[in-house]
Amino acid sequence: MMSFKIITNKIFEEITFLGGILFYALFSFYFLILGEIKQFSGLILALIFIYSITFFIRLVYYKSRPKKVPYKNLIEKIDSSSFPSLHAARSTLIVLFLIFAIKLSLIFVLLISVPWLLVLYSRIYLKKHYIVDIFGGIILGVLGLILSFLIIWGM
Repeated sequence: MMSFKIITNKIFEEITFLGGILFYALFSFYFLILGEIKQFSGLILALIFIYSITFFIRLVYYKSRPKKVPYKNLIEKIDSSSFPSLHAARSTLIVLFLIFAIKLSLIFVLLISVPWLLVLYSRIYLKKHYIVDIFGGIILGVLGLILSFLIIWGM
């Protein structure tokens, strides 16, 4: 019989998918399929921005994860670095995009905030990030959205 800890780990491993690159790609391509080129372009531009900034930060500042990840080369070292959290940045981008670009009602904003907060918590629970990494990712997600709004929508 599975223990409570194993079940909880499995649940949070599934929740963390909502901040992963595959989910972000599916979310972005949904707008491309709908023919919403501005929304798709904005999401891709923001993604390029957060990856570029994260790559640069991790290149010059290495911070190991709570559960250490071994590395053998520079690319693995960058990937094993903890700050900032890309899951936090991507999930923040998605939530803010839905709030400001799609203009969801308050009820939907509250509904999508729950999985977003669970994604953020899952990164700490799974020992992938510290709280400061999460806040760094949130800030990066906000900046990514602002940049895409300025460039794509001219706001």
